[in-house]
Amino acid sequence: MKIDKKRFFSILGVILITLVLVVVNLEKVQSSVDAIYYYISHNFSWLFILANIAALLFSAFMIFGPYAKVKLGGEKAQKEYSNFSWISMIFTTSCSAGLIVFGFIESIIYAASGPFQVESLSIEAYETAQMYSHYHWGINAWALYVPITIAIGYMIYNRKEKDISMSMACKPVLKEKQKGFIGVVMDIIGTFGAIVAPVTSMGLGMPLLTILLQNIFNISNQYVPALQIGILVLWVLLFGTSVYFGLKKGIKNLSNANVIMAFAFMIFVGLLAGGFTLFKAEINTLGMYISNFVRMVTYTDPYGSGDFVSSWTVWYWAWLIVYMPLMGIFNARISKGRSLREITIAQVLGCSVGCWIAMMTLGNYAISLQQSGAVDIANILATQGQPQAILAIIGSMPFPKIMMIIVAILCFVFMATTVDSSSFVAAEATMKHNSTDDVSPRWSRILWASISCLITFVLLQIGGFNAVQVLAILIGFPLAILMFIVIASALKALKEDYGKKERLKKASEE
Repeated sequence: MKIDKKRFFSILGVILITLVLVVVNLEKVQSSVDAIYYYISHNFSWLFILANIAALLFSAFMIFGPYAKVKLGGEKAQKEYSNFSWISMIFTTSCSAGLIVFGFIESIIYAASGPFQVESLSIEAYETAQMYSHYHWGINAWALYVPITIAIGYMIYNRKEKDISMSMACKPVLKEKQKGFIGVVMDIIGTFGAIVAPVTSMGLGMPLLTILLQNIFNISNQYVPALQIGILVLWVLLFGTSVYFGLKKGIKNLSNANVIMAFAFMIFVGLLAGGFTLFKAEINTLGMYISNFVRMVTYTDPYGSGDFVSSWTVWYWAWLIVYMPLMGIFNARISKGRSLREITIAQVLGCSVGCWIAMMTLGNYAISLQQSGAVDIANILATQGQPQAILAIIGSMPFPKIMMIIVAILCFVFMATTVDSSSFVAAEATMKHNSTDDVSPRWSRILWASISCLITFVLLQIGGFNAVQVLAILIGFPLAILMFIVIASALKALKEDYGKKERLKKASEE
């Protein structure tokens, strides 16, 4: 297996240029990308919403349409992973530490300043907030990864394409252009997104992890830089080991452990919130979710400020679409032997339920604290920020130090599994494969994992996480456009292959 020089060195160049620009003039980069993102989020919110609707309709077609029983790899292809391990790897790759961070505080943020001009921190505001947290972490979110997973998986396992990339997924539409300039640009954008997306999540997870460790070990602020470097070193050791062992031993086992720990913690928090109260609240939330589904999917706030839509719904779709190349390549690689219906249901329903459990347990516990007055989470969010608000929530639990340790471990392992998968995908996308079963060499995976850590280290030193977060989300704009090409390519390939088979079958029967 050889390096794909055009893609490998182009992506390294883009990363290097981005880091240099951020390091040399952080303020200018920050203001520029903020201005561009504001313009896109307010003027092109409809594009992200349409891309989301398109992915949702495609997912429904994969479940109920004529290609639902088509298997990646053909009828005789065997599954490589158990259902639990398979879904665990999909779930932990995308969620990262963001699930813990937003699980605790998203409902309070929305209740304080949410959609539909609802009165702040009213009963209706809490109900609407829980509904919207389920929306942003539910079916619509996970549907964004279905088209690319199926497009890439079908091309490598059914059409036996050797390249594993965004452009290859679009080959049925692009044809020969896939090998040219357009294809290379698509792959640079996709792979850059796959590498930087986990870094954006570190921007959410690192501040929380840092403040938790400070409180656990009584570390003063002057030692924070050393603490964060220590965290990075441990990350390198953990996911370096996992990446070295590969998918079947490393990433699979880490993902399994991650899911078991996360849901055990969520169940515990749910019991603190009150089991019966929790289920009553969740029934209400799901009822509101179903009855308001179309409104949320199409909500653009045309006669209002549009701030909630641009700051949250569009932000979420842009952020998650950045994960699209990462999730597409990774999910396709682990889904051989699975039917298109099975792949879609696992992502759209299975992973959504996992996120809803987090929003149900962590979110309702936070709401109970806010309503009772035990902790004024909304005020802490407004005056001190997200990490301090989460710390206050955890501090209200029994055995707070133990709870801090558990949350710190969860954040740490969630990030490790995401970077694991990111480095695997970057390696796959920058190598020339000899066959569809070839897996990128270990040195390549460790290289990209190390590059992710290097990026994180540089950003920690200069405080450039926000700039790169917004810059990465800007990649969601071209990827939202590519969503439609990916969908068209997947449908075209399926129609060409299975439409022809059906015609031949009917002809032979006649």
